[in-house]
Amino acid sequence: MDLPRRPPEFILEIFADAPLARDLVTGILHTIFFHRFFPSIRPKTQEVLDLTLPYVDDVELETLIDQRVRAFIDGIKMSTRSGTSPRGEVAIMFFEKRRRRTWFKSEEEVCWEQWVVKFTLANPRTELGKQFRHGLN
Repeated sequence: MDLPRRPPEFILEIFADAPLARDLVTGILHTIFFHRFFPSIRPKTQEVLDLTLPYVDDVELETLIDQRVRAFIDGIKMSTRSGTSPRGEVAIMFFEKRRRRTWFKSEEEVCWEQWVVKFTLANPRTELGKQFRHGLN
């Protein structure tokens, strides 16, 4: 019996200030989906930190990404208020349906690629760093 292969896993680690958090995570997720979204799409771009990143021009996917990013960033910000480390992870897994080789006809979903975005919110330790951070907000 063949053991199931683990899908390739790509890990991105991000460290950024709060004002940049939402744009960075959104840009990265759109870039991942742009390269893995198989229906025909109209390319769209957005500038993030002087980089031109591709965006998926699909209302349903844009809404889903915006909702998830908002919840993710809000959760990270809430963790800074509770004194825990201001970090979090988003995992994106791509699946395909495959037929199982059994007596009965059935399908199973198999993950063929996984992306993990690890995000750490900058947390200034000095008074000067805190003043600088509040100046950015």
